[in-house]
Amino acid sequence: MNLRDLTYLVAVADARHFGHAAEASNVSQPTLSGQIRKLEEFLGVVLFERDSRNVTLTPAGAAVVAEARAVLAHAQVIREISDAFRDPLAGRFRLGIIASLGPFLAADVLVQLRKDVPQLELMLTEGLTDDLLKALSAGELDAVVIATASGDDKIQETALFDEPFLIAYAPTHPLASLRKPTIADIEAGTLLLLGDGHCLRDQALSVCGAASVDARVKATSLVTLMRLAATGHGVTLVPALAAKAVDGLILKRLESKKAHRRIRLVARRHFVRTGALRAIASSIATVAVARGLQKCTATPKPKL
Repeated sequence: MNLRDLTYLVAVADARHFGHAAEASNVSQPTLSGQIRKLEEFLGVVLFERDSRNVTLTPAGAAVVAEARAVLAHAQVIREISDAFRDPLAGRFRLGIIASLGPFLAADVLVQLRKDVPQLELMLTEGLTDDLLKALSAGELDAVVIATASGDDKIQETALFDEPFLIAYAPTHPLASLRKPTIADIEAGTLLLLGDGHCLRDQALSVCGAASVDARVKATSLVTLMRLAATGHGVTLVPALAAKAVDGLILKRLESKKAHRRIRLVARRHFVRTGALRAIASSIATVAVARGLQKCTATPKPKL
């Protein structure tokens, strides 16, 4: 039994399909299937139930896969330690970023990082907060840019900047007559939000309350929300970095002290490439300040 066997095991558990797992592992299906069978023979238990369509973990398989994930995560820590001793600012760095921020920040951060730490090769993944945090915990990502506190004592976080929310609506909307719209001015059932799983949805609900939400719309992109608002179908909240000119759309700061989100860089608590974390945090903050946002002045240093 070796790390390669455990990698194949986890790949099958994730894909629930030997062919897809083999493709993801860059090996042939017979090779992967053969290694899994050898592992089962070595352990003396059946790890997967197989039929012509489905692959299902047995109870023994589920327990073994959980331990395999832990072993692979520890192996990744060993690789990170060796990388850190060689050069913490060189080599690949796998960064995740939430989908409501990535389209409006990632490109500028990549440019800034090339200036600040040209030897660092950034590998970027965009996704939802929960998925990114799971990938971080599993050792599949090195750090993640999110807009909510992780709530996990195994995670260290560095506050980067605060991003205000703007309220967006059409010129014909009743809010257009107000110089400084407030939360109380948003009519019940008119707030357009992203679908479940987006942290921006939860943040908007915490600012405006559930009664304001238009339950008929659950979009997957901010562009969709802005275009709906521009055509008079309601109002929406737009993070400042996402705010851009859309024909017929008015964007104004919402008069509320809680109408903002705090952007954070999070990593595993014992992640050893602290120099790379600081460099990435600095580059992201530089981009945010250049875009007119406020850098967090009380930024905690990553904990070793």
